[in-house]
Amino acid sequence: MRNFLDDVVSGLARLCVKIFFRRVEVEGRENLPASGPVLLVANHHNSLVDPVLVLASTRIRARFLAKSTLWKVPGMRQLLQLAAVIPVYRAQDGSDMKQNFQTFAACHEVLGEGGAIALFPEGISHDAPHLAKIKTGAARIAIGAVNDHGADRLQIVPVGLTFEAKGTFRSRALVRIGTPIDPRPYAAESDDEAFAATRGLTEAVLEGLRGVTLNYPSHEEATLIEQAADLYAMQTPELPARMALAEAFAIRQQFIETYARLRAADPERVDAVASRVEAYAHSLGEMQVREEHLAARFPSDAVLAQVFGTAWLLLFWLPLATIGTALSYIPYRLLGVVASFMKTDDLPSTMKLFGGFFLFPLTWAVWCGLAGSAWGWQGAVGMAVLAPFSSWFAMRFHERYERFFDDATAWARMRLQKRQTTALRNEREAIRRDVDELRAIDDEQSR
Repeated sequence: MRNFLDDVVSGLARLCVKIFFRRVEVEGRENLPASGPVLLVANHHNSLVDPVLVLASTRIRARFLAKSTLWKVPGMRQLLQLAAVIPVYRAQDGSDMKQNFQTFAACHEVLGEGGAIALFPEGISHDAPHLAKIKTGAARIAIGAVNDHGADRLQIVPVGLTFEAKGTFRSRALVRIGTPIDPRPYAAESDDEAFAATRGLTEAVLEGLRGVTLNYPSHEEATLIEQAADLYAMQTPELPARMALAEAFAIRQQFIETYARLRAADPERVDAVASRVEAYAHSLGEMQVREEHLAARFPSDAVLAQVFGTAWLLLFWLPLATIGTALSYIPYRLLGVVASFMKTDDLPSTMKLFGGFFLFPLTWAVWCGLAGSAWGWQGAVGMAVLAPFSSWFAMRFHERYERFFDDATAWARMRLQKRQTTALRNEREAIRRDVDELRAIDDEQSR
């Protein structure tokens, strides 16, 4: 029965991720153990979306740990029980910390039987541009499982979650799976060195997570480094094209490291280039275009082919998309309004994902009831197929239309403001040369 429920939960997670995200890139899946006990540790920036994404992308039937207060949320208890989630009792929630003995025992039992546990060692979901302080729970669970519960083949696998726009429906996400960490050297320490062993393994977990996540000094510097990295790395395609998140991650991670070294060695020069990047980004914003628009060459034949191809596709989808829009408009707008009242940036996506999980099927059930009243059971069955199918087409239609309209208006703005466009492209190349010079200086100093 449990295996069947695990299959259901895994299937639902993959379905939710397929619907919520436009694309999920997964790197390092080969680092996942083929069998045996495994402890997945991930960064935590997007509330309850994070465990769904980890489950769907790793495809490991892991038991997740979650704060005990979630069991008090209406409708959440049933989902947590379905997924066999293990509660964690935290002092800041006013919980009895002694109950965590049961939590550790449950984790040790799963790992001792060769299963998988997944947790977020930061302990909180947050909006900081870097990892929060890592708790020792993961290390304590791992050492206890190896020493006392026969999980001698246990591996700890760091998982990094990076979001393009974490509160935005149909945005992109990157999952990076790092090199496994062997806890056995730490578990082999004597009882007198247990505290040091726990701290040492916690540091190893932290380093593993740093390798698969982006860690900026501040929000302001995060924006600056991302702008500079994207400007530098963006090629000149015929039509606007966004970089793959994995490609963007690699260049941004390099820029974070280079920025830190240069900021310490030559802050004045770094500040001068930073000011230039900020002014360039401000000018892009004033023109209402993005980096991929300015980088694109927009040859006439490619533009015409894109216009006619997209127009034909949208016209073909239009009838079904219109039906889907009408059938799903109310829950879509309602979730958007509710999400806008969330107090932190890590909650809107959770509201949209889990609210939609209940609200859309409920709305479609109402339509099925109305169709059944009008046309009998045949109408109800037809609506049961039509509602989700047409809603999927409506979603794809709107995102394709919005992207096409966005690119078309950017192209028109640049055509109408040729002088400003030329000046910005020249500035873009000048900044790229400045960055090249800074990277050469860093290479010279690093030798």
